[in-house]
Amino acid sequence: MTDTAVLSAEPTPEELKLAYRVAVRSRATEEHIVRLVSRGEVKFAIWGPGEEVHGTATALALSRVTDPGRFGIVPHYRSGALCGMWCELNGREGFTLDVLRQQFSRATDLMSQGRQMVYHLDMREAGILPVQSPVGMQLGKAAGYAMGFKVKGVKDGLTMGIIGDGTSAEGDLHDALNAASVWSLPFITMVTDNRVAISTTPEEGRGIKDFEAYARGFGVRFFSCDGRDFWQVFQTTLECATYVRDQQAPAFLYVHDLPRFNGHSSAADVTFDLTQDDPLIAFGEALVARGLLRPEEILRRQVGEGRDFFAHHVLGEVMAAENQTVADLIDMVRGEPEPSPDGLMEHIYPPFPQVHEQAGPGQTNISYGGAIRSALDQILSHKNGVIWGQDVARLGGVMQATAGLKAKHPNRIIDAPLNEPLILGTACGAGLHKDLVVLPEIQFGDYTLNAFHWLVHMGNLHWCTAGNSVMATILRTPVDPFGGGAVYHSMSIDGYFTPIPGLVILMPSTSFDVYGLLMTAAEYRGPVVCLEPKWMYRQALGPAFPGEPTEAGEVAALKRSIMRGEVPEIDPSVRVPFGKAALRRAGTDISIVAWGRAVWTAMKAAEQLAADGIEAEVIDLRTLVPPDIEAVVESAQRTGRLIVAAEDRNFAGFVRSIQGAVVDRLPGLPTRALGQKNVPGIAQSLILEDATVLTAEDIAGTARELVDAPAPSHSKAGWSWIPPRYLLG
Repeated sequence: MTDTAVLSAEPTPEELKLAYRVAVRSRATEEHIVRLVSRGEVKFAIWGPGEEVHGTATALALSRVTDPGRFGIVPHYRSGALCGMWCELNGREGFTLDVLRQQFSRATDLMSQGRQMVYHLDMREAGILPVQSPVGMQLGKAAGYAMGFKVKGVKDGLTMGIIGDGTSAEGDLHDALNAASVWSLPFITMVTDNRVAISTTPEEGRGIKDFEAYARGFGVRFFSCDGRDFWQVFQTTLECATYVRDQQAPAFLYVHDLPRFNGHSSAADVTFDLTQDDPLIAFGEALVARGLLRPEEILRRQVGEGRDFFAHHVLGEVMAAENQTVADLIDMVRGEPEPSPDGLMEHIYPPFPQVHEQAGPGQTNISYGGAIRSALDQILSHKNGVIWGQDVARLGGVMQATAGLKAKHPNRIIDAPLNEPLILGTACGAGLHKDLVVLPEIQFGDYTLNAFHWLVHMGNLHWCTAGNSVMATILRTPVDPFGGGAVYHSMSIDGYFTPIPGLVILMPSTSFDVYGLLMTAAEYRGPVVCLEPKWMYRQALGPAFPGEPTEAGEVAALKRSIMRGEVPEIDPSVRVPFGKAALRRAGTDISIVAWGRAVWTAMKAAEQLAADGIEAEVIDLRTLVPPDIEAVVESAQRTGRLIVAAEDRNFAGFVRSIQGAVVDRLPGLPTRALGQKNVPGIAQSLILEDATVLTAEDIAGTARELVDAPAPSHSKAGWSWIPPRYLLG
């Protein structure tokens, strides 16, 4: 069918009757849920009575333009009728049953197994992407999914993100339209306007007075329709979706004058509002006028008493049949099992890649930054990777970690707007594509805090969806104090992010580890955060790579090429496993556990201690989450003493988490946690910076105190006293 034929095609009689049937089924489902809430049978519910006509018309129009393989939608919690109709049109059965199972939090809920509230849909086979409660994030995710289509070369893909008018106050709308405009994304931003946000009116909560002018400010094509009129919604959506698909350009679809009949959710007044006209009744009457339904088949109002929808309406034969089906499904779901607590810990992480680590002999001559560059080159070349972030392309990154990659991969490394939620939010959406690895970079770790919401969502998605969905998204960012970077360019953020369950958090301290861990991360289908200490980028520390040059002339040439921004060649088979610590130095008197730059501070301290006859063991955690606690406990149990040291603050820092985990296993163990001083920031003055950060002298002095003090030792027989070293002669 030509585009002209598509745009001029009216819905068929069969399609109109299907739309009415799906619409009344959706209304019946949600009004039954209102009853369940009123009786206390379910604890919380959220719904969308009033949007059935708009929803079914939208889905029908979309079905004329695309299909689940070329489409992704992140719907709103009021999009039940839209998604139900879309599933019906695309052969995805059981939508209402799935919704009810989620509403009752049953183990049979395949979308979340009791972990999410109703209408947190996740039906990937139908192109319905996972929904989350912070509704503005729908837009960044949908824009990112569109970017994924573009990166993969899909020429007719399109996506849609839906928010209510109240959510237009969120910065997510600006972020998504900025991305859509700059990157020319095939993405529809839909705003459904019922003139209320929970209880806040547009006058109280909506600063955008003219959505058309707002969209045009981004150079985005604007469409608008009356959400109560089935045919107007259908035609406008058809034109909008066809434009986006054919032009591979963004559009803004404003759906106005929608009613909201039962309040925002069960937390509000659930009384059915009879003061508003009902588009569902008008739609039924229009179908009667067209001779497609009989008067006795359609919904109509009657005088009744009470708050309940059913008391004030005659359902008509079509809705009565659907209502009975819904009632039967509710009875069935009531009898289905509750989720078992035994499964609570399932799906926190997708399966980790099983890899083998094999370093070469000697010390590497490849810098940390060069190793990152090489890993990224491999991921872009062989893992369908894509990078976007601040100054990553033309400049090669402020730390030069992406230097040289734009020339090799012109369409796979992209300079992004200076907007951290945009960078990470779109990367999360693109990471939902099962055949992409997305590697966003945020220029300094300090600014990742702008995107904290996205990091939480990255961590919880796999668990919340019972393993159905996950983001293959690897966030890289430079961290820690170094060289007078000052406030907002010097933060250590491991204490902020390590408490987020579900994230794999890396802080490699060697060139070999940062390369091997990034390569492992690219084979992992879950979210990863790689924290890269700024001090490390020009250092060449740790073991050599297999096959690395050793002849002096070749080594010199290798170093010069890396300094020029070229990409070093490294064995592509190198991997480092997640959650496996490395022994940097063996010792018998005290264990020092560290990560990132602090590893090398600890190694310097260990040299100082050795001069005093104290042999310190240095353990490099490498993966912060999940940490290799077993390696730390084993070392501390042998030496009888423990220092945990990091660049971050020790007060409320991740060092305390590691220390506490070990003390839980070895009660009474002499231990200290060290980090930077607990001041609000890192000063620009190098004198003040040096006075703030962790030093080798801090570690060595603390180690001497612990070694010189009486200390218990743990064994199978219990704790015994180890005398201070000065009593041993």
